[in-house]
Amino acid sequence: MCGLALFLSSCAGNAPFPSSQIQSTDRSVSLDRLIEYPGDYVGKTVILGGVINMVERKGILSRIYVQSYPLGKTYHPDLHRPPKGHFMIVTDQPLRPNLYAPGRTVEVIGVVQNPQEMPNLSGQQEKIPVIRARHLHVRTPSPPPSTGMGLGFGFMPVMGF
Repeated sequence: MCGLALFLSSCAGNAPFPSSQIQSTDRSVSLDRLIEYPGDYVGKTVILGGVINMVERKGILSRIYVQSYPLGKTYHPDLHRPPKGHFMIVTDQPLRPNLYAPGRTVEVIGVVQNPQEMPNLSGQQEKIPVIRARHLHVRTPSPPPSTGMGLGFGFMPVMGF
């Protein structure tokens, strides 16, 4: 019994959200159908993820435009699979500009709002899902790689001492 508890807690540790938050989502909503028919899912709580394309801050509201990707088993975007379209996250949570930046992966648990019409790359209007965020997660950046150079005392293998 203890082994099972440890296994489940170690699996949950990889997810961006606690299991209680994930269980509050409607996982029957497929990403393909949500992208194709966003108006059909207004009011549903979903979990989505992708790569941030742009962040727009206006007053206390922020809009995060996301290239959506299917989620893997640990609810992180699976960047090895093809993207599935776009969605927008709307939030009044304060967003750190250095963390919520283009190119970062993001996961959201939120409520589907009325879709917004936006021009796509070909200039055609398309409806994209709008998600009112309840919970957001962005991977923190990795620390910069060490060059091995620097000042200090003691053993310095790069310098040959």
